[in-house]
Amino acid sequence: MANMIDANKIILLAACMVMGFAPAVLVSAENESAPEEEVLIIQDESDTAGPDVLVIEDSSGEKPLVYEAAPESLQIEESETLSIEEEKASNQLDIVEQAIESESQLSFRMNELWAEYGSFSDSNANANGVGYLHGRGTVRWTPSQSWEAQASLRVDGYNQHGNQSWDLVDLDYDETFVRYRAENARVTVGAQKILWGRIDEFPPTDRLSTHDLTRYIMDDLADRRRASAAIRYEHFVGNAKWDLVFQPHFREAELPGAESVWFPVNRRSGEILGLSSTPATRALVQAAPVDYKASDSDGGFGVRYSGTGEGLDYAVTLQKVRQSLPYFNYNATRGVLEAKYPRSWVVGGDIGVEAVGAIWRFEAAWQSDAPVTHLSGAFDTVNSVNWGAGVEFFPGDGDARVNLQITGVNHINAPAVLDRTEIYLLGGSFEMPFAQDRWRVKGRFYKGLDKHDLYLNPEIAYTGWDSQEIYLDAHYFDGAPGTPGGYHQDHSILSLGWRAKF
Repeated sequence: MANMIDANKIILLAACMVMGFAPAVLVSAENESAPEEEVLIIQDESDTAGPDVLVIEDSSGEKPLVYEAAPESLQIEESETLSIEEEKASNQLDIVEQAIESESQLSFRMNELWAEYGSFSDSNANANGVGYLHGRGTVRWTPSQSWEAQASLRVDGYNQHGNQSWDLVDLDYDETFVRYRAENARVTVGAQKILWGRIDEFPPTDRLSTHDLTRYIMDDLADRRRASAAIRYEHFVGNAKWDLVFQPHFREAELPGAESVWFPVNRRSGEILGLSSTPATRALVQAAPVDYKASDSDGGFGVRYSGTGEGLDYAVTLQKVRQSLPYFNYNATRGVLEAKYPRSWVVGGDIGVEAVGAIWRFEAAWQSDAPVTHLSGAFDTVNSVNWGAGVEFFPGDGDARVNLQITGVNHINAPAVLDRTEIYLLGGSFEMPFAQDRWRVKGRFYKGLDKHDLYLNPEIAYTGWDSQEIYLDAHYFDGAPGTPGGYHQDHSILSLGWRAKF
């Protein structure tokens, strides 16, 4: 029994030391016959000048153990104790972060693998089918929390067979840059994808990005962009952000080969994507060689200010850029069908509002020097306005997502031209997983409101494998002459593919 009491006293003595008490007076005698119970009494001596006293009273009535508070010189302040604990925790966190950084300084990642084969359903198509292979990988180096370097490489393989055969294996850089992060800023120098705007498919303020037309519009918007050289400075102020971009070298849109069904000039029919045709223009297009290379210059600059509020996102932008999409016009001096990439001012903005259980988006941009072609074939530019309004909602508050939007292009005071001076499209997309998220149906579409112009893209995919999917989709085109749907009305295609994102 004495041993047990001694042990208890030792424990209590240790507790006293931790609580800041030191044994100054000990009044008790060892009593082996004392009961096992002991009573702890803490007396409040705050109203006296004496030291704090901890009294441990034995229930047997023996004299208690009395512990006076240790002198101030021997006490450890609570703030100092917390400081020591915080320092230990901080040191341990630093060790963990250093270990993580050490492991992640240099890493390689295979971002994506993709294989697809499509068969053209129309007997008038210039090809029977087309295959596509794609891979993308990234090497990343993070020497510190402030610095990051990345090099990405992509490879694309195309095989088109039929009346028009076309094969290509293309090795290209993807986002490859050096980035510095400060507390409220970020600077990125190198090849980047810069996609501004809020409207899906046709964002009016998206003027700095480089378009990828190698598969026309068969892919989602993010997959229809290529990286281009840029110097970018992003500055964060609370919920707002300044975004400044300069492109020291202009990169035109990535085009497929001239024999591809997706090339924007059809020399067999004499048509140019987006332009009305006449017998004279068809004859020129069929006879003239095509030059789609851009002249060397900088790509321009852009400034965007964006902010976020309660249920509200907004942005305004000012840009002086060259459009990456080629505009083809016959150059009589050179005797070639020449791609032009005019430089223009762009002033615009976008806003997103969450209300009535949906997300409402609005975006518009005024553009100077939009290219047009007179009926005589002469090249010219006019002012233009591009705009869009859309709504995104989730039916039944479930996993299904629906996006609907109206977009338009209006040339201002345009003369008689081969171009469409007014374009109005109703478009959108939907997506819904089912069967415990192992399957997914989705689709995209647009329908011309001013002219018959139709595109449908339904898809069903099995997504039960981690990071992989097998899909079956269709791309259907139809439209009046001079519309994209009319240009590609023989190129409706049914595709089967496998895709993995890591």
